[in-house]
Amino acid sequence: MGQSSGSSTPNVANNALFQPAPTLGVVTEDDDEPPSSGFDQKSLQMNIEPTNSPNSIQPSGTVSDTMKGASFSRDKGISSLDEKSTPVTTDLFERNDTLVASDVQSRSYAESVRQGASRLRVLFNSQKELGPSPTYKRSIQETVRYTPLNILLLFIPVSWALHYTHQSPTLIFVFSCLAIIPLAALLGLGTEQIALRTSQSVGGLLNATLGNVIELIIAGVALKQCELELVQSSLLGGLLSNLLLVLGMAFIVGGSRFKQQEFQPMVAQLNSSLLMVSILSLIMPVAFHEYLQGRLTSANELSILLQFSRGSAVILIFIYFAYFYSHSHLFLDTPQTSHSVFHRQPASSVETLPLPNTASSSLLSSTTEHERPRLNVPFALFLLIAITALAFVTAENLVESLQGLVSAHPGVSKEWITLIVIPIVSNAAEHTTAVVMARKGKFDLAMSVAVGSCIQIALFVIPLLLLVAWGLGKPLTLLFDPLETVILFFSVLLVKYSTEGGKSHWMNGVGLIAAYILIALLFWNFPETHRLLQGQPIQCF
Repeated sequence: MGQSSGSSTPNVANNALFQPAPTLGVVTEDDDEPPSSGFDQKSLQMNIEPTNSPNSIQPSGTVSDTMKGASFSRDKGISSLDEKSTPVTTDLFERNDTLVASDVQSRSYAESVRQGASRLRVLFNSQKELGPSPTYKRSIQETVRYTPLNILLLFIPVSWALHYTHQSPTLIFVFSCLAIIPLAALLGLGTEQIALRTSQSVGGLLNATLGNVIELIIAGVALKQCELELVQSSLLGGLLSNLLLVLGMAFIVGGSRFKQQEFQPMVAQLNSSLLMVSILSLIMPVAFHEYLQGRLTSANELSILLQFSRGSAVILIFIYFAYFYSHSHLFLDTPQTSHSVFHRQPASSVETLPLPNTASSSLLSSTTEHERPRLNVPFALFLLIAITALAFVTAENLVESLQGLVSAHPGVSKEWITLIVIPIVSNAAEHTTAVVMARKGKFDLAMSVAVGSCIQIALFVIPLLLLVAWGLGKPLTLLFDPLETVILFFSVLLVKYSTEGGKSHWMNGVGLIAAYILIALLFWNFPETHRLLQGQPIQCF
């Protein structure tokens, strides 16, 4: 009996160990339940309690293994959920990043547009406080009273009548020149009134650009009539007139009120550099022509010169627009300070400005007082259009009478007329504007009108005419007269030395005008010449 009881004890123990096993195995999750249902601690506790009897032996690791299995099942369910939701989450993140990048790009674009618009507003908004806009009646009165030269407007119908009745070419030329002078002056008035509504840099460029409308019209009419030498001489004469005569007069008139004239050195250096680039484009064809003389046929040389000239025209126009866009902020007027006033002369001979209360304030009353416009904007625009139309017809009559004038007066050099007379007449607007600005002490604006007009001719008008001639089939090139090109080169050097320090004296103006008079004397008896390529004249049809 003791044996049987002793043998039965292990069976009881084995049964105690064996029975809870199926109960513990029920802890696993049902496949139909969602993975997020988790692990039920209460059911586990209830299933384990019956096994905690004194006679039962707790199996090592059974509960922990069961909990690990449940935890593994739960983690597996969560992992499967994450794997299923990862593409959706990634797609949402990618869409969000795309929206954020698009929003950043749109904001950047909007910011650049606002900056560009702000820059345009700065350029085309006046920095001065202007008075009320005048009425149309007041604008007409101001136009009539603008200058005593308006009396010369009476010569417009006279010159037209002489032309259409086929009268003397000399009379037609003289009256046409007299009629163009007030037209150029009124063109300057309209330009000035438009420039009042813009910044001073844009105003200076407007004065330079619209002031050359007369020259552009004259050169265009001459190009249409195949007067290639007249086109080149009139444009080069315009450069000499602005560089020497207009700038020299501005220095002299400004020097009558100020001991020395100050302007921005950076602007003067930039102007000199641009002028040297334009002169280089004129010197290279002359050097090419002289070096290869007799080595090429006339047709081959003309083809090479045309290719070089048209390519140079595109480059020069690009430089001109880059110059206007990137350096327009440099052309701000700098009023003179008290140390620039010339006090040593008596008041009867030199007009002085009243001294300010503080040294930092400006001497110019225009900086503190309202400037009253003379014309309203619509009338100023109408005036510009009307004057341009009148100038076109008058300039056409002038060009057509030039050949008859030279034939009737063999002692008069055609080169002198085209290089000296016509540029002086057509530059009356720049001459008047630059002198008036210099007398007011606005030397930066006077420089931008005189030298800026030269840059506009060299970098825009001449290249534009080259492209127009290309479209019309006219063989216009950058091969100017060698003597005129050399004179222009030394004139640019003279202006560079006179303005490179940012200061000038009235004696600098005397030197510039003296150089211009010497050039006029040289070309007084200059014979009429034709551009020859390998001994053959350039054929123009």
